[in-house]
Amino acid sequence: MNNYKFYKTDDNSTGIYCEDMKDILHSKTGAKKEAFDKFINPVDFDEFYKNKNNINILDICSGVGYNLKAALYKLKNKSVCIDCIDTDINLFFTSPFLVDGFNDIDINLHLLQMIIRNEYSIFDIYNLIKKIYSLTNAEFFSPSMMNLIEFIINSFNINNGQLTKNQFVHNIYYNYISNSMYNELKHNIYKNSLIYYHVADARKYILETKKTYDVIFLDAYTPKKQPSLWTINFLSEIKKHIDDNSVIVTYSKSTPFRSALVELGFSVGKILVDESDMGTIASFNSNKIKNKLNSYDLKLIETKSGITYKDYNFSLSDIEIIKNRQAEQDISSRQSRTQFSKNY
Repeated sequence: MNNYKFYKTDDNSTGIYCEDMKDILHSKTGAKKEAFDKFINPVDFDEFYKNKNNINILDICSGVGYNLKAALYKLKNKSVCIDCIDTDINLFFTSPFLVDGFNDIDINLHLLQMIIRNEYSIFDIYNLIKKIYSLTNAEFFSPSMMNLIEFIINSFNINNGQLTKNQFVHNIYYNYISNSMYNELKHNIYKNSLIYYHVADARKYILETKKTYDVIFLDAYTPKKQPSLWTINFLSEIKKHIDDNSVIVTYSKSTPFRSALVELGFSVGKILVDESDMGTIASFNSNKIKNKLNSYDLKLIETKSGITYKDYNFSLSDIEIIKNRQAEQDISSRQSRTQFSKNY
């Protein structure tokens, strides 16, 4: 976690800046707010539950889980299964402990229970906490979870060298966590939610999974920095794991991304926040799209800007994908975005 830095967002949630990508994982206006505005509110979850008792969600680039938490908060007492994908396990482990703006210990205890159920140990969580927690950044950790953090740290410091890893995990879990979880979770409104954590490249996961999803959150870094998860080829594989009523939602309004969706036969629309275009929603069911792309958006797709990112064998680096697209744009006879904007 040394390449991540915490910062406060405007809605009292904790944002994260990734030094490797030179980019933020969350909007400074509010990590929690962004999750609801761009991923939860655009989806008509009630409509899904009219026809089924359980829905499946795929959370691509789950990170510290704001979209996950927002979905749980929205779907209280509902039966839902959420598959979370990220390449950094430390982000999963951090999620239950951060100040997130929800102020809901039941969510965080549920996530912790799911992490343990996914066969990650308290020892693993301790190793992460040891890396990232200090008195200087305590403001970013949830006060309701601080007792648990201190218990883990103190228990390890007292018993280190005297207990095996299994004994350490056993003592902490059964002396503290299991009782706390039992008391908090026996009437927990999130108990019908199952969460599975996958430390994996999302491209590899989508090739291997057999599941079909009702909702897909696509929350990778911007296409200009991580085009590998915005290619027409990746979206083509996603297409195999959804049905006619499924929806894909994302914060991105990237033209090559929208172009790929249109080319693959999706009905594509905008996610509007205070009347501003702040994201994209797509489905094969046009009734799922409230704010469809207008004529300007569709004609923009026909310019050089609409040339899609491509990675046929999922073998190219992000730099190679960007260079290949630029080369395709250079030889294209399409109108440039600048020319189109001037003439429109």
